[in-house]
Amino acid sequence: MLVLALVICTLLPAAGIAEGQDVDSLTDWNLRIAVPEGAVAVLEGSEYYIYAGQPGSIPYVMVRTYGYEDPKAFLEEFTGYMKTRYADLQVTAEPAAKTVGGRECFETDYTYQVSGYQTRDRRIVLAAQGRTYMFASKEIDELGLTVGSMLEDVVAGCEFLTDEAASQGSGIAQGYLYTLEDGMPGCWLDMTGIGEQTLGMHYWLLSEEGEFREQMLALQLSDAEVSEEGLVIHRVLDPEGKDLSDRFQSLTVQFYLDGALLAVERKGEAPEEEELIPAGNYPMQPVRVSADGEGNGKHFRPAEDGPYSPEELAAWARFCYFRQSGIFLQTAEVTVNPDDTYTVQLYAEVSPKDGQDTASLVRYTVDAYGEGKNETEGKTVSLMR
Repeated sequence: MLVLALVICTLLPAAGIAEGQDVDSLTDWNLRIAVPEGAVAVLEGSEYYIYAGQPGSIPYVMVRTYGYEDPKAFLEEFTGYMKTRYADLQVTAEPAAKTVGGRECFETDYTYQVSGYQTRDRRIVLAAQGRTYMFASKEIDELGLTVGSMLEDVVAGCEFLTDEAASQGSGIAQGYLYTLEDGMPGCWLDMTGIGEQTLGMHYWLLSEEGEFREQMLALQLSDAEVSEEGLVIHRVLDPEGKDLSDRFQSLTVQFYLDGALLAVERKGEAPEEEELIPAGNYPMQPVRVSADGEGNGKHFRPAEDGPYSPEELAAWARFCYFRQSGIFLQTAEVTVNPDDTYTVQLYAEVSPKDGQDTASLVRYTVDAYGEGKNETEGKTVSLMR
């Protein structure tokens, strides 16, 4: 099994994309791919294929990303996985370092039978942005089904987004959205800060000039409580850290199977310059959030609009447990299973005993859309709902 470490992002220099080339931007992976001339590129679930011949068939180049820190260690474990897939697998080249387009990579090669023909399978991996990026090619030499230099060309020609573009386009932001009747966003609860015990509340107010302005408040979870009414917020801060709690009579979030309800009751009149969210009930749907990378605002998509990366599944699992228990667990471990499901284990810090300082509290096994089973309780689960 492949265990994914959730790590801080670092960037490799981009080798560059030639002017005029066809380019696919895989923003969820913080990656841009230069598509070779004459090839057909298709994103199929969690894998991106570049077909050198007939779409859907060998020969092709495939790209996939894993939340794995050490690319060489990943290859070694990946070989074990491949042996479970192909009984006649032969490792024709052990993992070895190489340089492709100025990037430090590792490559291992395999052969096995597909429909009676010997298939050559090459895997090149590199580390970037806290992930392992895998580039693979499949060829059948005896049928003339080869990719030539396409594998190396794709590795050398791809670009990793800048820190700013990566943070805007990664799709890692998640939460709940209230939408106005005209389709404009009205209020968004951003759950990505709950590791710091903060739930971000973004809302949009219409100015006298007819423009929507985004405002933000920080709902402090360290002072919140979980009751029959839902998540009850007692402390609210503005972006400068000013305490605005006394402006609210109550502020609660009730979670349901298909969404959430934000209920706001105001206390007295607030100064106009504070521009606080109006009192009312705000029914919300779970969403994932990204930006277009060009400063044109946020894009909201339904939460079920997967597939999700391991990091996103870990974030949703933390929030799923928080919704149920009121406890946020900082540590998550994600395992990729051979059947392409994911096992997410959440841990709590405990007093050291027998050399252990964490204890597993809950384990989910889900698909790339967050649907599956709570293994600890033996119940079905949807991490987003």
